[in-house]
Amino acid sequence: MPFLGAHLSAAGGVSRAAEAAPEATCEALQVFLRAPGRWAAAALGDDEVARFRAACEAGGIAGRCFAHAPYLLNLASADAALRRRSIEVLADELGRAGRLGLAGVVLHPGSAGDGDRGEAEARCRDGIAAALDLAGSGAARLLLEGTAGAGGHLGRTPAELASLAGAALRPRVGICLDTAHLWGAGYDLLGEGWDRVLDELGAAWGLSAPDLLHANDTPVELGSRRDRHAPPGEGRLGRAFYRRLLRDARCAGLPMVLEIPPGDGNALIRTALRRLRRWAREPRR
Repeated sequence: MPFLGAHLSAAGGVSRAAEAAPEATCEALQVFLRAPGRWAAAALGDDEVARFRAACEAGGIAGRCFAHAPYLLNLASADAALRRRSIEVLADELGRAGRLGLAGVVLHPGSAGDGDRGEAEARCRDGIAAALDLAGSGAARLLLEGTAGAGGHLGRTPAELASLAGAALRPRVGICLDTAHLWGAGYDLLGEGWDRVLDELGAAWGLSAPDLLHANDTPVELGSRRDRHAPPGEGRLGRAFYRRLLRDARCAGLPMVLEIPPGDGNALIRTALRRLRRWAREPRR
């Protein structure tokens, strides 16, 4: 059985999210370490780090906590100033995550926009190496997230993601997949798409499963290249897909987090996680 959790708010301090995780029935956690639409971040003091680590241990989620990098970052940009700032902020995120003991920082690789895709991939590849070098040895791992492919976004397939992390960087770089993005990218998860994803993951990364899965449903059409999330069972993937996913032996022990509106007091998170656990327990037919 996977470890199920969600992205929770870190308003008021990242320790607040870790403290809220048990009541939200989270076995895994994802947070922002700064507002996703801002470059600046509040100071991360030693007391806050200690509170976060203690809350993770008390809640049984230590080792299954992740951060998501801000959406502003674009390591593939042809704008030198934007790319440089993205590298610096990513390095800071990796360092903060290392202090907190997080298992990884999730990053959207970036977009080529209307420019040459090959040149954008080279800029992204160099930017990842620069950010890891700047972050230093105490930093958390970087997890490259697959995208739906809209707007020139890089990393639509496991192979495309692997091309952004050379062999020398692979010990410090892992992979995050998102079921909503995979569907938007053209993987038919209601058919053989999930097996195809894992086959490609094995060929490109030598892994039987990703390091982290965003287990989002989606309302968009297959192959639409659109990135839209929905709670499990409220989109096109539906109950049958999640029942197969949760029972897939290759996903045993895999952290899976939802990125959906939490509701008051994380009520919608609890409802969605309860639904997933009920589906996982249903008898086979």
